Amino acid sequence: MATVIQDTARGANLGAAIANDFTQFETFHEIIKAAQNNVPRNAWDYMVGAAESETTLKRNRRGFDSLALRPRVLRDVTKIDRTVKFLGHTLRIPVMLAPIGSLQSLCPEEGSLAQARGAERFGTISILSSVTSPGIEETAKATKHPKIFQLYVRGDDQWV
Repeated sequence: MATVIQDTARGANLGAAIANDFTQFETFHEIIKAAQNNVPRNAWDYMVGAAESETTLKRNRRGFDSLALRPRVLRDVTKIDRTVKFLGHTLRIPVMLAPIGSLQSLCPEEGSLAQARGAERFGTISILSSVTSPGIEETAKATKHPKIFQLYVRGDDQWV
């Protein structure tokens, strides 16, 4: 079942259509624009923003932009296997969902449950942030698929 997100810009429920039909998009930028139109502005700014000088964000952008796909033509692509094994589990593609704090601000009804269920449905792993809701116990119960937990360690060695 797709989560329906209210499109605050146009007042339309587009989330279900987007979640179930990615054929409407031709570029990655179209997907990003549709997502931006379906998330409240403050939540979007949090999700795409960075901390302090934004140095890491800039480095990540440069690194991502330095990658390119070399087009190949007249190749048989009917039997390509993108699966990969990670910690004994088969992933559909070698991608995992990164931990995002405050997921409940992006999806108030489900928060981290939406990410975990989406990862399971797609066939990958969700990395749960320790600063999102619901917490680890409820999210772990929501799916049978493997999950990874990101723990923010605070305090000195004695406290830890």
